[in-house]
Amino acid sequence: MVTMEALKAPVRWLKAYWDDDDVWFFFEADDYGWVLRQVELRGPDETPQVAAALAEWPDPGRDGLEAVQAYEAKYGALADQPISAWNDFPGVAITRDEFETVWRRARAHLDRVR
Repeated sequence: MVTMEALKAPVRWLKAYWDDDDVWFFFEADDYGWVLRQVELRGPDETPQVAAALAEWPDPGRDGLEAVQAYEAKYGALADQPISAWNDFPGVAITRDEFETVWRRARAHLDRVR
């Protein structure tokens, strides 16, 4: 018997630092590289700027453009292409627990300030 868990695409967690922008990126991505959740921490104090999830993303056709704009204003946007398509992606693998810790902190911060 095949369980629902077995039907889900494998998930991986990565982090990458962009020195030019002083931003840490944390990604939860499926096996094809599509981003499921994304966190961005900016500056020396690593202030959360983005904590967006594909599963929460409003459907513009169903929910309207205003819902998409409101979500993006609060939680930011996801990468619009798979990370596997990026040239020289500097990401390194992290654990799910590490990602979840960063995710919870970023979401709590954005829920407070936006």
